[in-house]
Amino acid sequence: MRTIRDVREDELAEFLRITVEAFPGMKVVSPEDKERMHERLAAVSREPIVHFVAVYEDEQMVGIMRMYDFTMKLRSARTLVGGVGGVAVDLRRKKEKVAADLIGHFLRHYRERGAAMTALYPFRPDFYRRMGFGYGSKMYRYSFLPGGLLHGRAKSHIVNLTADDKADVAACYDRFLERTNGLIELPPHVLSALFSDPALKMVGYRANGRLEGYLLFRFEPLRDDNFLQNNLVIRALVYDHTAALHELLTYLHTQADQVSRVIYETQDENFYHLLQDPRDGSDNLLAGLWHQTNTQGLGIMYRVVDVRRLFEVLAGHDFGGQSVRLRLTVDDTFLPENRGSYLLDVEAGRARLLSDGAADAEVSLGISEFSSLMAGSVGFRALVEYGLATLSEPRLLETVDRLFHAPQRPICMTNF
Repeated sequence: MRTIRDVREDELAEFLRITVEAFPGMKVVSPEDKERMHERLAAVSREPIVHFVAVYEDEQMVGIMRMYDFTMKLRSARTLVGGVGGVAVDLRRKKEKVAADLIGHFLRHYRERGAAMTALYPFRPDFYRRMGFGYGSKMYRYSFLPGGLLHGRAKSHIVNLTADDKADVAACYDRFLERTNGLIELPPHVLSALFSDPALKMVGYRANGRLEGYLLFRFEPLRDDNFLQNNLVIRALVYDHTAALHELLTYLHTQADQVSRVIYETQDENFYHLLQDPRDGSDNLLAGLWHQTNTQGLGIMYRVVDVRRLFEVLAGHDFGGQSVRLRLTVDDTFLPENRGSYLLDVEAGRARLLSDGAADAEVSLGISEFSSLMAGSVGFRALVEYGLATLSEPRLLETVDRLFHAPQRPICMTNF
């Protein structure tokens, strides 16, 4: 008989075994490696927002995952969002729908808890798209010369940060979150980890006693045989205003004598405008005379698990100031209880679901596309043009596109 439940602490050894076999790249091989990993798992499992869950076949653990109770900024609202990571199946039980059962349990767990949306980092995007997850924003990996970075004229407010500044860092991050879409509130154990890794360096912009920006980074050897050549890898760049950004950029600019290149992985699609020379050093040309500036990848994916609850969460959100009534039909084969037709009434940008009535137009789309649309990573017009959504009244395309438009694509700085 197959069951799914929370993992007990005395079962962590088996949880560890399945994890390291599923992810050999972790290189947990020696007894010492396993002991350290076991200790880390035990510590993480005690965090209030983290839940270790497993699938059991007659009390034999055959699949595992970690679930996270996140608070995320979704458009203009902070709301519970379920995260999942570390999904792994015993090598002997592959192709037995263990992973599907885990994800189904995860989705229903957060739906029952009142969450409207969930998120994950996919080991394979196609696998999770079939389960209804929609693509989030892309990640852009820039590699640029420090001297080619546009910057300010001073860095007089730049200070080194230590664990004593933890509360100020948390407050700065929270203000940054309030101006964005998609950011997850910083869990306490993640915040503490920023100051426990000796390889991570942090500087901040402090003015009148207040921390108004910070830069988190590490050095990465360029070559094993030359300790003088290093790259600077940015982990986070957070700021309240332009003055803080400019001084942090000036700090980076002045590292040119010690740093070969700055590596920055960001979801900010406009970042290249801050580079005097945005080329990434590859000298690759695309489509004739288009210089390669960065590489990019797809990571985080989002999934709406309760359409009705979603519009309750966003009751105070301004949907572009539009006024229209739509029959919204969402297809969801993996989570049938989420499938349905909803009458969405939007008046002066405020949306609510009605039980009955006439609609101005009907919108139809699948749950993965709807999830990307509501997260803000794709526009409605693009979905219609690609044939991934339909609108019964083409004359209303501009109205509906403005209604669903997100001023900012979702960004995520939390790994899980």
